[in-house]
Amino acid sequence: MRSDASRRTVLKGLGAAGVGISLSTVPLSVGSRSNHNAASAQADEAKSLVCIFLYGGADSANMYVPRDHAEAGQSHATYSATRGSFAVPASSLLGVHDGAFGLHPGLAALASIAESDRLAVVSNVGPLNRPTTRSDLADRASLPQLLYAHNAQQKLWQTAQPIVASNAGWGGAIASAIGRGADLPSAFSISGSVPWLSSVDVGYSRLSATVGIERLLGYDSTRRAWIPSFEGLEQAMRSGLASAAASPNPFTATAAETVQTSIIATEALQTVTDETDVGMESVNAGDLGGRLRTVAQLIANRDALGMPRQVFFVGMGGWDTHGGQAERFPVLLRELDEGIAAFQASLDAMGVSDSVTTFTTSDFGRTLTSNGDGTDHGWGGHAFVWGGAVSSGRYGTFPSLATTNNPDDASEDESDFGGRLIPTTSVGQYGATLARWMGLDETQLDAAFPDLANFVTRDLGFMS
Repeated sequence: MRSDASRRTVLKGLGAAGVGISLSTVPLSVGSRSNHNAASAQADEAKSLVCIFLYGGADSANMYVPRDHAEAGQSHATYSATRGSFAVPASSLLGVHDGAFGLHPGLAALASIAESDRLAVVSNVGPLNRPTTRSDLADRASLPQLLYAHNAQQKLWQTAQPIVASNAGWGGAIASAIGRGADLPSAFSISGSVPWLSSVDVGYSRLSATVGIERLLGYDSTRRAWIPSFEGLEQAMRSGLASAAASPNPFTATAAETVQTSIIATEALQTVTDETDVGMESVNAGDLGGRLRTVAQLIANRDALGMPRQVFFVGMGGWDTHGGQAERFPVLLRELDEGIAAFQASLDAMGVSDSVTTFTTSDFGRTLTSNGDGTDHGWGGHAFVWGGAVSSGRYGTFPSLATTNNPDDASEDESDFGGRLIPTTSVGQYGATLARWMGLDETQLDAAFPDLANFVTRDLGFMS
């Protein structure tokens, strides 16, 4: 047990680093409470995978836009005619890769990453059970469940499973393959409980960028003193947990072990993050940048944590722009861009960029057409992947943006253009490409991504 003095030293370091960690560990399933052995992948070079989930359905059609593309239905003129007042002028787009496409001017950080040949754009990706065209839409059984519904599509994106009832996430499959660190799982959510990290055999740690760790450990920062009798409470709690962990009742034992793991993990994180400076002091703890700062601190300490391979989930809300999109979208892009810029600068300064891959996901893309004040729920959308191990360029198939004779429109009636895009790349293909980089073999990929067997292309090629 640490003395008050040593605790204060640790807390001082945490305060300087701006960690502010609130931690709990997702329980292991009853019957699988033993420590998970690290896969051979963990013995290889260090790698960290960071998922940024844009909650609400990001309008990615305005993030990545054709500038001067020759293929039918993919010109800026077609895009502009379909998007109407929401169209981004060609002159303001930030050209990337071959210049045929450009990023929204609010995504300067991604444009800078593209200039250094570290950005991949995966076009028109979304949940699919198998390759799907407009002629397949009448066969509802072949389609993902509950299309256009937020909760359902968030879950299908995070699990890559064919039905909403599935709970195992593909981030959890990666965490299972790479194994645990020295004192805690190698998977972290900075955004609460998420399906993406769910697994039947390993847990994940839930952290907060805004709740101070001292409050959890019994330190009253207002009075600058430890809460009276905390020492006694701590001793009683540890004794009670030890007794519960030895209970013949598997549910009681599992619950006790979960709490014990949380305590061990908290102490481990206290120690390794003491005075960790990742150069992101200017970010707002409540914004995406604050959450990414916590990720950067854990990446900086992955050796000390005994976890050369790590998986992270970071959420950013507000992307459901049914109304007020003209005003709200630039604000959302500013927070996203500032977070990306600060995070990537931190990784570059630490010299770990080649071993960290960051990627975006969202509920779905939005409709190409406007409802007058915003855009509505769609299906396929564009995703971004960046890092030193990324093969920069364009991937997937960019969809047609035309309002007539559009083969990618999800309306069964060709005369009734809805502006929802049928994905041409599946979540399974996208996720498997990232998971393979993290060390999963083909058998593990097939288990994590059931739809992968239905596609000829199993690796999209954007990871080197």
